[in-house]
Amino acid sequence: MSSAPFKMHQIDGYIESIFLMEYSDGILLLDSGCYNDIPLIENYCLQVLRRPLQDIRLIAISHMHPDHCGGAAVLRQKYGIPIAAHHQVDLWYTGFGGVLQQLLDRCMAFFVARHKHRKWQRLSYRRILNPDYLLDDGDPLPLFPDWQAWHVPGHTLHDLIFFHQQSGFLYVADLICQVRGDHRHPLPILFPDQMAASYDKAAALKASTLLLAHGGIIADANNAELFAYMKNKLLSPPNQMTRRVYRMSVYSPEARKKLNRQRQELS
Repeated sequence: MSSAPFKMHQIDGYIESIFLMEYSDGILLLDSGCYNDIPLIENYCLQVLRRPLQDIRLIAISHMHPDHCGGAAVLRQKYGIPIAAHHQVDLWYTGFGGVLQQLLDRCMAFFVARHKHRKWQRLSYRRILNPDYLLDDGDPLPLFPDWQAWHVPGHTLHDLIFFHQQSGFLYVADLICQVRGDHRHPLPILFPDQMAASYDKAAALKASTLLLAHGGIIADANNAELFAYMKNKLLSPPNQMTRRVYRMSVYSPEARKKLNRQRQELS
């Protein structure tokens, strides 16, 4: 599939955009959306694409938040679709702290749903993903080697973005969020120094089209300038909402260990 043409499809999910890359011999799903987005994906494949769900050959997961991997395990169970994710993805929600963090992340997703005037729907999902394929920085995606995964920590420690060099498409997941035309950071940014480096890494890819989980598509823009703007915006003082979400996002065992090490280094 490495040089085959494909068609990009966008589904308006519960609180995010879901992207499918349709090839003649298979479909790549970039993130699975929320648990309650599964019927949307099923209906889109069957009614719009006129293809069975088994034609989805891979689900590439950017990170463990409910609006990005909430439906992945169920799609695998129902249709045998393998999952690819960062090799440390399952450390994020381990232990009691992970249980608490996932619950808080689901609450934050529901807050976003209320802000978007969505009705309450189920947002529960498994804490442990057990990916079929483990990815590291720069790895080609299994079955779709024309796409590369790039590690961009900052929002979490295991975030990935997915780049298709031939087309210039870059799925940035939560690296940039666009709300009413305003480019914003995801909430929270637990590791701003790593996030700054991640913006530099994304800019160096020189993508022509950005696919945003929150905000749709940015085409024919000066994306290097946009990533530089997002990096510079990290220097802005946090507002009350940013501080509140940050305080709700330090229960993941991996986040807590990393933040504690950073504090020790500064003391």
